Amino acid sequence: MKTHGITIFLSLALGLIGGISGQYLFNDSPAIEQTTKNVEGIVNPNQVQTDLNELIAEIDQLQKKIKFLEVQVTEISKSQSQSENKPDFTIVEETIASISRIDSPETSNRDNLVSAGINPDIVDDILQRISQQQYRRLQLNNLIERADDSDRQQYTQELSELSQNRILLRSELGDDAYDQYLFASGQDNRVKVLSVMSGSPAETYGFQSEDIILSYNEQKILSWRDLRKATLQGEIGSYTNVEILRDGSRMNFSVPRGTLGVQLAAVQLQPGQ
Repeated sequence: MKTHGITIFLSLALGLIGGISGQYLFNDSPAIEQTTKNVEGIVNPNQVQTDLNELIAEIDQLQKKIKFLEVQVTEISKSQSQSENKPDFTIVEETIASISRIDSPETSNRDNLVSAGINPDIVDDILQRISQQQYRRLQLNNLIERADDSDRQQYTQELSELSQNRILLRSELGDDAYDQYLFASGQDNRVKVLSVMSGSPAETYGFQSEDIILSYNEQKILSWRDLRKATLQGEIGSYTNVEILRDGSRMNFSVPRGTLGVQLAAVQLQPGQ
């Protein structure tokens, strides 16, 4: 939906440029006539040229802004294409807002990280590098909007590389410390089964509502994105291990890779349970 909105905006912006160009460059516009005549009604050639130069400058600025938006659309499209594979389970809508907080670790505060037992020096180093990267991202966006065609490609490439190498708390801290941080900051750090779809592998292999999925193929599951990513890996039909928590007891299931068939909700759980 976000990409469609930007695309519509770009179309409107292009239409606006066409409209402006048509109005001022190809029509006999009374507005221009009024601004290019002196009090005696005589056309001033210098004023005409000035008006045209200002119009051309305005159109150039609009074109630069559109090119900047096109860069943003391309970046969003790349991001979506990497995660566009359909998930093999569905998410209940009312849980999406709380889940999304897990995926924005850059906004984390220092106190929560320290209270999770992470060395303050390590915390300061990570947050400083994240802040520096965020600043460079803003700086590149500004440069892209200002740049001409020859420089814009260079800045766009750097922005793309920066996005691919984005510093994330989870990768910096490791799963266990990141799990502690999520809990300490009051964020959801597990997913539970709300319902099992009829005829699905989850039903066949004994999953139940309220089961909390702890790991899939030895990968720790802290969010629905983790489970989606895990189920997209490996060969379809081969078996892997899924560990769940049911009524306080850990259980293991051997299930075929691929579509699992469950509806999920985000929950908070004390690490180590």
